Amino acid sequence: MLRAARVKFVTVTMFILLGIFIIMGAATYGLIHNRIVMSADATFGEIIIKVKPGGSLEGVEVPRAAVLRISASGQENIIFDSACFTEESVMELYDQAVAAGEDRGQIGNVYYSILEKVESTIFIAADRTIEKNFEDQSVTFTVLVLAGAYLALFFIVWGFSYLVMKPVQNAFIQQNRFISDASHELKTPLSIISASADVLALEQDNEYIDNIRAQSRRMNSLISDLLSLAKMDETKALLDKSEQNVSAIISKCALQFDALAFERNKEIVTDFEPNIVIACDRDSVEKIATILIDNALKYADDDKIYLSLKKSGDNKAVFSVYNRSNTISIDAKEKIFDRFYRADNSRNRETGGSGLGLSIAKKIADINKWKISASVEDKKSVTFTLVF
Repeated sequence: MLRAARVKFVTVTMFILLGIFIIMGAATYGLIHNRIVMSADATFGEIIIKVKPGGSLEGVEVPRAAVLRISASGQENIIFDSACFTEESVMELYDQAVAAGEDRGQIGNVYYSILEKVESTIFIAADRTIEKNFEDQSVTFTVLVLAGAYLALFFIVWGFSYLVMKPVQNAFIQQNRFISDASHELKTPLSIISASADVLALEQDNEYIDNIRAQSRRMNSLISDLLSLAKMDETKALLDKSEQNVSAIISKCALQFDALAFERNKEIVTDFEPNIVIACDRDSVEKIATILIDNALKYADDDKIYLSLKKSGDNKAVFSVYNRSNTISIDAKEKIFDRFYRADNSRNRETGGSGLGLSIAKKIADINKWKISASVEDKKSVTFTLVF
């Protein structure tokens, strides 16, 4: 649980930092790119000033640029910086610009502008290869720096998460120690009470003694559940993930509830795919299947409980338990695995439920890295699905 909280803290923090870094990188790129565009615009402005309407282009200096003027009669006049352009390349650029249908634009590393005058059309091209190379180098450098900084921050945040979670971890350990110690201390007087009630029942049996014995059993079950949760919170049990026939394991678990179901006038309907073999811990499968079936028997309003086991892709198995219930709302599925959560307190008093069974099931699933979920149809039914 604490590790999951630490991972969540680091994930959220790094996600926020990633957003900040993306904004910083985009802003840096935008500034550099905007500078290139402004440089091209400045070049266009300078050239327009130099080019006189109807005048000759002879002697006009166009560093790293080219100018093509086409008169109304179709006469072409062209000047260009030979270090960057040729007459053929200028004409080709003009044809591409006309085909694009835009007055301003970019073709490769060349920015262009087309000015429509009454007496002529002026096409201006400015080579920005140097600026584009600088832009590419700057972007690459920025990405590398931000990636390095992001990686360094990840290790810093991960280390810092231990300091942040330390008080929570200490409180959690103390809480589990208290639960464990208190449960052990309660077991002794509870055993004495239970034994005394059994002796009294031999001499005189009445409803009060029966109540004491029933509540003692319920208290003993609650203490056992608390100890189980505390033990699982402190450390992960050693799991024997060998090849197991989950079809046989869950069938055996369901069979054990047949007598109890008959007592309660209910029927367990199974639909198990045979011989599903996967790598899993046998004890965990038995425990979680028992909890889910027992939970269905306690809270089912209908006389049937449906169990299903199917094989899915990637060598996984899906176990589902369905029962009708008019006490669980759609909102309950967000809390149904919380400790001591009870959808119907009156029903829990009747069945002796402590509100810990599904919490234990969720903990077992988390330890084994299985997925358990509850699907609730408001006031009608609930389906628990476990993916091994």
